[in-house]
Amino acid sequence: MGIESLGIIDGAATLQLDLAQRHMSRANRVHGGVLFTLLDSALGRSIINGLPEGRGCATVEIKVNYFRPIQSGRVTVRGRLKELTKSLGYAEGEVLNEEGKVLARASGTFFLTKTMRQEDRERI
Repeated sequence: MGIESLGIIDGAATLQLDLAQRHMSRANRVHGGVLFTLLDSALGRSIINGLPEGRGCATVEIKVNYFRPIQSGRVTVRGRLKELTKSLGYAEGEVLNEEGKVLARASGTFFLTKTMRQEDRERI
């Protein structure tokens, strides 16, 4: 997809993407699934950043609100950890255009795992 990770900036997992034709829907604007993927990635990274080394997470659910379409340029995505319990993490984030306008916002819940990668047997 071409996602660039900028790391943790001001407490937020920050990603950027230079938009290309491959990111567009048939209506010639960025497909909602592209923005969803960016938000899922940023929110998940914010959760992992709040966990001890070696732990991981998996998406349980994400709610996305789309506010504005975008057709070109670069988007920045920020995900912020809001809450950790023993087994779940909750994060919020947004997608911004180059002018700083919010294109979409999301909130998500993530299942916390003991390791970053799980064997098949552990997931069953």
